[in-house]
Amino acid sequence: MGPRSASLLSLQTELLLDLVAEAQSRRLEEQRATFRAPQNPSSLAPVPPRPLEDREQLYSTILSHQCQRMEAQRSEPPLPPGGQELLELLLRVQGGGRMEEQRSRPPTHTC
Repeated sequence: MGPRSASLLSLQTELLLDLVAEAQSRRLEEQRATFRAPQNPSSLAPVPPRPLEDREQLYSTILSHQCQRMEAQRSEPPLPPGGQELLELLLRVQGGGRMEEQRSRPPTHTC
């Protein structure tokens, strides 16, 4: 590839990235919500702060739902033909005990 084709490819890459950035910017603008402050803010009663237990319960509920969602979206990686057989063969050859035999102990520090 000569210098002229390299610069042409670089220009095309830059134009593509500009198009992607512009499309993403437009999409963000379309999704942007507008916030309008209430006309009579004194009519709104102040919301009492939630107790710590309620906040912790809310946090754990959100966390558990996010974990479930992540697990639901998880998929097996695509394997080439014969890949599963190769993985099974490797597991049989290595075995569970071989990994433990190769494990080293951390050095002990004496101060």
